[in-house]
Amino acid sequence: MISHVLCDLDGTILDTMELILASYHYAFLEGLGQTVTDAELMPYFGQTLDDQFAQMRPDLSDSEIERLVDIYRNHNHKEHDSHISIIPGADVALHKLYAMGYPLGIATSKRLDMARHGLELFGLWSYFSVVVHHDSTHLHKPHPDPLLAAIKDWGVDGSEVVYIGDSPYDMKAAKSAGCQALGLAYNTFTVNDLKQAGADTVHTTWDSALLWIFSQNPSAV
Repeated sequence: MISHVLCDLDGTILDTMELILASYHYAFLEGLGQTVTDAELMPYFGQTLDDQFAQMRPDLSDSEIERLVDIYRNHNHKEHDSHISIIPGADVALHKLYAMGYPLGIATSKRLDMARHGLELFGLWSYFSVVVHHDSTHLHKPHPDPLLAAIKDWGVDGSEVVYIGDSPYDMKAAKSAGCQALGLAYNTFTVNDLKQAGADTVHTTWDSALLWIFSQNPSAV
């Protein structure tokens, strides 16, 4: 039975695709004088910025990666509010879950200030009893530590938790943490990508995801 709902943020609740891509393009051009394609960037979505830059440019030093991250973040923060939207149906689904008494949580690779700001823009921050962010754990997705931190905070077994995410890294972290892994294929990775990463179920809309969650706990409907 699923009693707790844990969510990724970018690509799952907030549509930040345009903002993320623009910030990467800016960082590579400003920091390295290089242009990159969207196709080069997207396979790394779902990890920390440091890990993504390190994997895309393994020849860079730690200080060079840190500089790129700073350039990315400065651009991202400046353009944030005018370039994000809610994933269709996410706000309605989260409201229903909250109203029905499901404890809700966030496990994101984002820093706390921007995670909170993004959720507050859409009136969602108060729904979440647990928020695990970039600085909460030393290891990050696909490692299970961020999810395990949320589970520990709730004091429940991982099998009672569903983790909703849009990337293969989310699905791998969920399975390693003993959670149910619900893939949301919206505008980043495909249904097949998420299934291959171990998703227990994959949905293309929040409405469908919500029905699946309710099906795992019939007494809640």
